Order: sequence, then structure tokens, then C-alpha cells
Amino acid sequence: MLKKLLKAVVLTLLAFLLQTTLSSQITIGDVAPNIALAMVAVVTVGWGKKYTFAMSVTIGYLMEILLPALDYISLVLYPVAAMLASIFLADKSERKLEELKASGRSTKQWNPHVRTPLAALLSILVYEGVHLFYIFLNGVTIGSTQIGRFVISVVYTTLLCALLQFPMRKFMGVYKVKKAR
Repeated sequence: MLKKLLKAVVLTLLAFLLQTTLSSQITIGDVAPNIALAMVAVVTVGWGKKYTFAMSVTIGYLMEILLPALDYISLVLYPVAAMLASIFLADKSERKLEELKASGRSTKQWNPHVRTPLAALLSILVYEGVHLFYIFLNGVTIGSTQIGRFVISVVYTTLLCALLQFPMRKFMGVYKVKKAR
């Protein structure tokens, strides 16, 4: 348990550091990916809602303190976007699967390698959608430039998550099978 917590702290700090340093260096069309949300999506599917919430709140808090852009937007938006994705795409616990099975509902889950980029897609759609709405509320006419940047950000972050999931899941230890007692 302590080892998993330590890994979660490392991933959280790494996500924040990569978001604040590397993302501005790997832009496409002057649009940076949201590395932090991509990494949170991997944790969402690999470890579930508790770790997702803790990681997203911490990243949002650090972003708000160290790189304030809009008042409290990062502090609110990171956890909301991540938790929305976790509602639909996080792994269900064994207990939840048994409850669903007992009630006669489907217990089938999609492949985690498919759910991970979908979690990033849903998170970044919420994140960028709120930013686009905020721009609109400030009187900026939404045109092809803003829509193009929105699409690039969504696609870039989703593809980045699809690539990051493999080394991250290996680091997280989700591929290891527990020995039977």
C-alpha cells in the first residue's frame, strides 16, 4: 500500500513538472498537449477513482498556486474533468462487479487500453470546452482559429495518452498478477 502511494506521489509530481516544463516545448500548431490530464487518465483506468481524485486535486492545486491563469479554474477543472471520466471509464471493483452480476446487469468492461485514451478524450473535452466557453463569455467570437486549436488540443492529448499508457501502466504495476495464496 505504501509502495503504491509513493508511486502515486511520483506520478503526480511528474505530471505537474512535465505539464509546466515539457508541454510548451512539444507544441503542434502552437498548441501544447495537456500532459497532466493524459497521465491522470492512465491512473483513472489503472488505479481507480480515489487515486484519480487525489492526483487531479493535487495537480490542480499546484497549477493554481504556481501558474495562476484564471481564478481557481485549474483547482476546479482538473478534478471535475478527471472525475467525470472516472465515473464512466474507471475499473469496477470486484464487489461492484458482483453486485451488477447479482442484479442481472452486464459486468463486461472494455479493454483498459481502449478505456484509457477514452478517459483522456473525455477529460480534455471537458477541460477545453470550459475554456472555450470562458473565452466566449469574455466577448471573443468563436471562429475557426479557436475551434482548430480546440481540436488540435483534444486530438494531441488523446494520442499522447495512448502512448504514455504503456510505460505508465508498467510503472504502476497493473500488469503484474498477484500470486494465489
